[in-house]
Amino acid sequence: MSYRTLDARVWATNCLTDGELIYAFRGNNLERDKTKAVEAIRRAKKGEASADDSFPDELYVASEYEKISKIPNIFSAGGVWVISGRFAEVLRRFELGQTGLYPVKLFHHDRKTPFEGEYFVLAFGETKDTFVPEESPKIKNIFMSKDIWGPRNSDNDDSLALSSGVLQGVDLWMEKKMAHVFFLSDRLYQALSNEKLTKPLKPYRCRVVSNLH
Repeated sequence: MSYRTLDARVWATNCLTDGELIYAFRGNNLERDKTKAVEAIRRAKKGEASADDSFPDELYVASEYEKISKIPNIFSAGGVWVISGRFAEVLRRFELGQTGLYPVKLFHHDRKTPFEGEYFVLAFGETKDTFVPEESPKIKNIFMSKDIWGPRNSDNDDSLALSSGVLQGVDLWMEKKMAHVFFLSDRLYQALSNEKLTKPLKPYRCRVVSNLH
């Protein structure tokens, strides 16, 4: 099958595999219903929506010996992804579909001293099925028995290809045939960039291709 590259682009992120964005918090959703909380985390990793009460509304530093003074605008805590109020304000301007933004309070280990600022759980709830592996030179097969792929390197500009259908629908999503990465429309990426919020995402451009036949 032959493809041509269109004059369009979307963006992928490396933040889901960035160990520097993992912070040792624990969520109160594990206290309410551990089974439900773990299932929601599993579903969010695949871009599948869950009920809002599956996610924490409080997160606290897990260890008394862990001293956290500053946190980024997007990070992983207690198995979920958390974004700042600034980040959430930009996302709300765009089509998110079933992806949820759920308010969450952050506390130090004593569960009384709050972190300053407004925060939200970013609960991924949308997928697309547009990834074109044969047009993507820098990928690796993650599960040998399944058609699931992941980026091979971090310097991936223009190395992932998605079909033209990717330009339709929501502005933030995961791909059904890819793991450990989420995607942004170009318009959402530009809005985040204008607010200087893209750095922790470690974003890279993706090609948009169309089948010639």
